[in-house]
This record gives sequence, structure tokens and C-alpha cells, in this order.
Amino acid sequence: MRIRLDVENLLIASWETSREAVERVAPPGMQPVEVDGRHVVSIVSFHVHRGRVGRSPVLPFSQLNVRTYVTWKDEPAVLFLASRVTPGGLPGLLFGAPYRSARLRVKPSRLHAPGLGVDIRYRPGGPADPGELGRHELGIFESGDLKAIRIQRGPAEWRSAELAAPATAQVLRSSARATRPRSRTAPS
Repeated sequence: MRIRLDVENLLIASWETSREAVERVAPPGMQPVEVDGRHVVSIVSFHVHRGRVGRSPVLPFSQLNVRTYVTWKDEPAVLFLASRVTPGGLPGLLFGAPYRSARLRVKPSRLHAPGLGVDIRYRPGGPADPGELGRHELGIFESGDLKAIRIQRGPAEWRSAELAAPATAQVLRSSARATRPRSRTAPS
């Protein structure tokens, strides 16, 4: 089934981690892969302001996911470690997405998820190349078994971002342990 989402306030905040940390969370058959020369874990957030599932409209919602990067069946892939959505995104459960509901505020210059211990305030900078982070097309998540989704992106204006205050990302504690943040954003 084809799903089209119009996304705004996309933020990819990445922290360097070790190969061993990615190996600990990756299911059998997946190998950790470096992104731009490092193993990383990322928090990705965005707001869907409209979209379609087939011919049906999608309600607006915000999403936060924690991901790392692997190869699966010899193809680079994003491994989703956790996915949280506001209530409008919960119909994704019908398609096997392992979503949980969360309070999320995804706004220009800020991601705030108080129940997850996430608060990232940033200043968008100038134009930037998203690097490998913005080019992955295969997403893998576990929901009883492994499920794969294909991601096809439309045009976006990628920008660099700098932290405006120290980032809090407690949600990473249950994922691959991370160290240094590095952010990119693609505002609409």
C-alpha cells in the first residue's frame, strides 16, 4: 500500500555510538554500518500536516523515532528501535507499525517529549547536505517479526542545525548508548 506524508519540522539529531552498542540491539542477520564514517544512533522527529493512505486522508500527527543504521540482506537500512506518535498517528498500528502513543511537541527549533525525557532546542543554520542520513531508503522494524518499508523522499531543503541549549535525550538509554550530538533539519 502506498502512503504519502507531507512532513514539516523534520529533525535528525545523531549521537556517535560504538559498533558493539549497535550489535547489541540489532536482530540476527543485521550488521552495524557506519554513517558518514561513524556508528550513530539518531532521534528523528517530524510533524505530518497532511497525507494519504491509498485514497484515504491521514490525520495530522507528530512522530519521534530512535534509530540506528545497519545492513540487511546486503542493503543499507534504518533500524527503528522505538517509534512514538501522537494520537493521529496511531492508525499506523493497523499496518503493523510498532507505534506507542506519546506527548510530543514538534515545532520549528524544538523537539519536546516530556514523558520520554527528550528536549532538543536548536537553531537552524544554512543549507546542508544531509549526507548518508538523508539517503536511506529501507526501514526495518520489529513487530513480532521483521517488517520492511520503502521510503521515497520528495524534495526538501536540508539545513544544518546547532544546539541552542544542552540536549536531553533519556530515551536513548534503552537504545544504543550514545555520546556526541550532531543535528540536521529539513524544515518545510
